[in-house]
Amino acid sequence: MPPSAISTILKDSDLRRALHAGEIRRHCLREADSRVIDELGIFEGKYRMDVAVVNSSLHGYEIKSAADNLERLPSQQESYNKIFDRIVLVADEKHVEEAFKLLPQHWGLIAASCVSGKVLLKEIWPARQNPHVDAYALCQLLWRDEALSILRSQKLSFGLWSQPRKRLWRTLAESMELSELKTIVRQTLKNRQNWR
Repeated sequence: MPPSAISTILKDSDLRRALHAGEIRRHCLREADSRVIDELGIFEGKYRMDVAVVNSSLHGYEIKSAADNLERLPSQQESYNKIFDRIVLVADEKHVEEAFKLLPQHWGLIAASCVSGKVLLKEIWPARQNPHVDAYALCQLLWRDEALSILRSQKLSFGLWSQPRKRLWRTLAESMELSELKTIVRQTLKNRQNWR
């Protein structure tokens, strides 16, 4: 392969940088208290959303570079759909045709290409509101002390202080409206210190 061809193969880091410089930056400019989280672990670390933006909604960006394939995308979709309000696949242009067949209607799609050594991200279609957010899955984003603090503020913590976090998550999910829960979880993520 000639050197010029090698230089046009986009890596995950190339797409991530372009995403941060463009789409993510625009989100953060819209809302001053936005928080950007790279590699957000979900379902107790089973999956990782490549980039998440937390503001008045929870946005997820899954990156598929030229070196990736889309084999894991169906299982990722199933998990991400339970948590994120809006989800976008940022894919190397070689994946776009296959992505058309795999993506549900509410997912957005951004195609990445390299022109004259510069990464270009082109929105094929925007993300729509995800209708599949699951309260219990959303609660799993909370650390145990965060879940307890929310339960205490809602006067729901009686008898739960020594309970495992799964019981705390279940109580929150069953006791609060989803819209209220979404707001509280987003605020908690924005305020969280010491992520790693």
